[in-house]
Amino acid sequence: MIEISVKAGHAHKQRDDAVIIPLLDGRKLSESGKTLQEATGKSLPSFLRKFDLSGKFGETATLYDIEGTYSQRIVLLGAGDEKKLTLQKLRGLAARVAREIDRSGARDISLYLPELVVRGTSVAERVQAIAEGVWLGLYSFEKYKSKQEENKRALRSVTIMVASRRDLDDATAAVARARAVAAGTNFARDLGNEPGNVCTPEFLGDQAASLSHNKLKVTVMDKKAIQKAGFTALLAVNQGSAKEPRFIVLEYNGGKKSEAPVALVGKGLTFDAGGISIKPGAQMDEMKFDMCGSAAVLGIFKSVIELNLPINLLGVIPATENLLGSAAYKPGDIITSYKGITIEVLNTDAEGRIILSDALAYAAEKKPAEIIDFATLTGACVIALGGQASGLLGTGEPLKKALKQSGDYTHDRVWELPMFEEYQEQIKSEIADIRNIGGREAGTITAACFLSRFVDDIPWAHLDIAGTAWNMKGSDICAKGGTGAGVRLVVDYLSRKVA
Repeated sequence: MIEISVKAGHAHKQRDDAVIIPLLDGRKLSESGKTLQEATGKSLPSFLRKFDLSGKFGETATLYDIEGTYSQRIVLLGAGDEKKLTLQKLRGLAARVAREIDRSGARDISLYLPELVVRGTSVAERVQAIAEGVWLGLYSFEKYKSKQEENKRALRSVTIMVASRRDLDDATAAVARARAVAAGTNFARDLGNEPGNVCTPEFLGDQAASLSHNKLKVTVMDKKAIQKAGFTALLAVNQGSAKEPRFIVLEYNGGKKSEAPVALVGKGLTFDAGGISIKPGAQMDEMKFDMCGSAAVLGIFKSVIELNLPINLLGVIPATENLLGSAAYKPGDIITSYKGITIEVLNTDAEGRIILSDALAYAAEKKPAEIIDFATLTGACVIALGGQASGLLGTGEPLKKALKQSGDYTHDRVWELPMFEEYQEQIKSEIADIRNIGGREAGTITAACFLSRFVDDIPWAHLDIAGTAWNMKGSDICAKGGTGAGVRLVVDYLSRKVA
């Protein structure tokens, strides 16, 4: 990760390779731009008159060797209508300009974005959003390219400029928070982007163990230990794979010993071919992303450790492949889960909820304060919400309300779907306790109804990230591929919980 620091000072006095100044709609200069204009005489107003630069969001223009400044470049960055600015737009602006500068040859830059007014936000909040934007926007996954072009003039450092020295302490703390959040998000992205022949259940266990910390205990159960523990639903889904499953437990003890932990449960399907109910061939390669729920859990733990949050966390990850080997489980099979609930299998491609049944029941046994699970669970959620929000369902009303608040704040958004009692009827089985699909109607909801049978009376929130876990188009703050969905959302939720 590149270096990001904070500083106070005038734009014309900075000696970095580039100084980035916001320009608002209608060619309106920000405060730093006005100061720069006074220091440079007629250069800036003359440029604005002669060139077609309006201040439209995201557009840039570079001025070189302006008399009266020490920097090689002055970059005017369009910020659009200031009344419409949000923290997410600040993240996007920072990400865009960081990528552009990274290609331009400027190694060290000063960024004056915090002076932009975002209604209801503090300087520290704007600084955090900007730092997140830089680190998230510069992320790329090129590990497996045999020939990588070396950028000898890549961006090396960013100085985020604040208006007053009084803001420096808060801004510095904000950068530290942003670094932890970005590190966790990018770690989750890395895990999601790994190919299925690398990111196996064993690999996920190794990645969990790599988070080693004096407040963290990691237990990785192999197949023999899983059999002994009685995680029979996980074993059933694993039957068709030559790769052994793993059951991963993380215990972070940052809070008081007497405090019940928050449990985070993540679906770890490292590759999902659908089993006997095989998926169509088109885009099946993207099923390497079916473990993004587990990636979110591991990313959150990474961020929490770096932030040293005073909280207790329990992480539970059931990890396996879902393939078509000769021993694969079949439609019509009956599985007895870890909790003792029997499951009629009508579709082997509805396997995520099956392995989560063991993980949720195990987590509930530990009597946590609440449970949050993350799963790329249903195509129905993609149809309902697209890639703009994760589905939110569950039984803990205060928990769900707080997650909505954090989702709106981080732009890692959620949208709640109902869980009326009538939906439970769809998963009733004639020959077992429940069946693993409830038909075409309300697929996301009936999947959550299935999971609800395994969480007891503990406040619980289910996040269906099937539409948000990866994005093959990319966005301002995310390259194509894994997005790290859920990490920024829940780290913010946990941070507010202990504030």
